[in-house]
Amino acid sequence: MNKYILLLVIILTGIFSSCDYNDRFDGFDELSRPKNVLQENYTFAAEDIATIVKALNANKNAKDSATAKILNADKMFSEAADAKLLMPYLLAARYYSADVKSSVKVTYDFKEGRNKVVTNLSTAPYVVTESDYKLIWGDNFVTAFTPSKSPEKSIPVILTKNVASPKEGMFKNVEYYYSAEEPVTTIVESKIFEEDFDSHAGSGVLVAIDGWINKDLKGSIGWQNRTYSNNNYAQVSSYNTKAINDVRLITKVIDLTGMNSPKFTFDIVVGNFTASCLSIEVSDNFDGKESNITAATWKDVTSSFTIPQPASGYTTWASAGTLDLKAYKGKKVHISFKYSGDDTSTPKKTTTYQLDNVRAFDEIMGIDVKNKELQYTAYKYRNAKWQSAADSVVSLQPADYDAMGLKFLTTAQAPNFLPAFLRLKFPFAQEGFTKTVVYKTSATACYADEYIFSKGTWSANTFVLTITDQFLLSNQGWVFDPTLHFLLKKGKEPTDGYMMVVNYVAAHQAIANPALVSSYGDSEFYYGFNANYGNITYRDKDRSIDPAYPASGTIQEKVAFMDQRTIEAMQLILTLKYPDAQPQVNGIDQMAEVTGLIYSNPSSNNSNENWTYTLQCVGNKEWKYIQRVSEYGTIEKAE
Repeated sequence: MNKYILLLVIILTGIFSSCDYNDRFDGFDELSRPKNVLQENYTFAAEDIATIVKALNANKNAKDSATAKILNADKMFSEAADAKLLMPYLLAARYYSADVKSSVKVTYDFKEGRNKVVTNLSTAPYVVTESDYKLIWGDNFVTAFTPSKSPEKSIPVILTKNVASPKEGMFKNVEYYYSAEEPVTTIVESKIFEEDFDSHAGSGVLVAIDGWINKDLKGSIGWQNRTYSNNNYAQVSSYNTKAINDVRLITKVIDLTGMNSPKFTFDIVVGNFTASCLSIEVSDNFDGKESNITAATWKDVTSSFTIPQPASGYTTWASAGTLDLKAYKGKKVHISFKYSGDDTSTPKKTTTYQLDNVRAFDEIMGIDVKNKELQYTAYKYRNAKWQSAADSVVSLQPADYDAMGLKFLTTAQAPNFLPAFLRLKFPFAQEGFTKTVVYKTSATACYADEYIFSKGTWSANTFVLTITDQFLLSNQGWVFDPTLHFLLKKGKEPTDGYMMVVNYVAAHQAIANPALVSSYGDSEFYYGFNANYGNITYRDKDRSIDPAYPASGTIQEKVAFMDQRTIEAMQLILTLKYPDAQPQVNGIDQMAEVTGLIYSNPSSNNSNENWTYTLQCVGNKEWKYIQRVSEYGTIEKAE
């Protein structure tokens, strides 16, 4: 009998000795001896959703019911369905016989949501206007940037003037024209008005433009807004109306007072031709009132334009030509697109006409560029000023859409086109290479995706993370282990770990000793953090800039100095990153793990080491160093 008692003692001793990490729970000493202390790893399964949803609904309150609906719909954890709060329901059901001090590491998928960069870039672009170009050039301006008025210098000026209250890290897509050649003196177009119908939403509704008239004098139809291939235009047809139609689309008043050589033009498509139904008319005595359309005198100028008569199908978009308005100089005129259709006659008169880019302009002497190209780019508000984001954001250009055979790119089409586009643009991409790609989904909208190069293929970031969290069974039930995990990353964003330290040194230690920060502003020599390369320098020549460094000491003394500075940097980072951290959460000690520390250690046989530091919160903005673990397996605990 005694040998069995001895065996039981050995087993229980083994159980307790394997659970040192869980001794952080309050009240364990008062509990009875546990019999079923678990330490398990578990992968969350799809069927586990139902268990959590059932438990939430059993609580019978509106908040839990709403969370249950979200979790049941997404089949995945998210900020709205937090695994840290919901996983205990599953663990309580699954490990109902477990005793206090049990721990389970659960691996699950988390729907992170699109990050701020792609969300910020998935907005309407800022289109550089004539007044913007005038701001850059002055009164004698061209509607384009050139080498002397470069986008890099001009766009920040324009955004600073026009974007109210920008926030740090904000992005803006910008559309502009660029010419590789400087402007020359020539005859230019001075716009009187232009209508491209792009700002009028609602395909199939009647065209309604301020100052214009759209009226069927004999029937009940009119010119309609239509959209095809992400382009808006105006369309009219008597097809299937069973009526006679006399539809007038009349421009707002065109004031030709003081004009030099005024012109009028538009683009047109003709389809399903049955008869000539469209005529263009000009009036210089129409008062703009709908009731007086027929009372005014209208001159037919259709012969000044080329209106196609296709044998079948539809034509493609083309200019209809240009009407010279010199005869009306000094006057105020209206121009009417008159559609005379008849769906009752034989043969029928039901030809379809589509209009776009209706404009009037004056020809004057000025400056212009011979050729200009539409370009798209992204800018970021960083360090209180607008800067080009072309180094991190790829904006598809008009030539890219042409190569794809598209005018724009829908979100449904993007996964079919963008991987091939990125493969051609970045033929030497390395594993893990990421790029944010912005593309136009319509004339007035943009969308952004983050793409990652992995295993030879570009694929869109789904923003679904696979996470492993540890949950502990306390006397209060299953709770999430609140250990904070922070990955130091290279990069010059203020939130990147290495850059956090560089900025801190620049604002503190470098005030008295500016040499502690490099001329590039991306590395410092007090703690030794380099944001550009993402490492910590232990080199003598770098650290000697710090007067406290034991330059004449032994290598052991130097390494000890730098190791201590690294610990201080870890404490600094955690204080900056988690200023409200408390010593305990739900009765569990607040720990933190900082990973991604890379440095050359002169006392090691390895040229570079990647370390993980563990610290414990012991007070308000106080962190105690516990240990560090090397990628090579070295464990160094605090003395």
